[in-house]
Amino acid sequence: MQVDGKVAVITGAGGGIGAGLARALVAGGAKVVLTDIDKDAVAGVAASLPSDTVAFASGDAGSDDHIEEVVTLAESTFGPVDYYFANAGIGGGPGLQATDEQWDAALNVNILAHVRAARRLVPGWVERGGGYFVSTASAAGLLTQIGNAPYSVTKHAAVGFAEWLNITHGDDGVRVSCLCPMGVDTKLLRPDGNSATADQRLMQRAVGS
Repeated sequence: MQVDGKVAVITGAGGGIGAGLARALVAGGAKVVLTDIDKDAVAGVAASLPSDTVAFASGDAGSDDHIEEVVTLAESTFGPVDYYFANAGIGGGPGLQATDEQWDAALNVNILAHVRAARRLVPGWVERGGGYFVSTASAAGLLTQIGNAPYSVTKHAAVGFAEWLNITHGDDGVRVSCLCPMGVDTKLLRPDGNSATADQRLMQRAVGS
């Protein structure tokens, strides 16, 4: 991946993998637009980077309006988006006890956010002859995640969508990668304080084993 002079959008950039991606891309010469639901967190990551390399916004990664806001910010600040890192992710909920609201939230962030971003960007990339879509799924998308049904199911869906996008638009110059890391020690894995549920503790033991 040659990032020098490229423009990238990174969702879930307030910490963890997203913040790491931001630092690596800027070190490689890219300009980045960061977004996260946590405004203070993403502002802190942005402040740690050279001011002429970064812009940021805060909002729901799965919202069409927010995707449009972030893409417009990138275009007006740095130029057309070359790379989109669909990195934001949430746990969702436990097993069969997960509520419809928890399922809806996981579907929105972990998969529909990818679909909506691709819908916004891919037609332009096809017209330009190039673009790169990078989705952060999980090893849970290849295997499963004990203790968390919505997370496991939606990460499988993220892998499936990345495969579909690559097969459908690879010959159009659109490149696709899907990251499937094992457990990363972030707030997603370790909730603040002692608030972890029995299912979350089971998930933590499964990842740590």
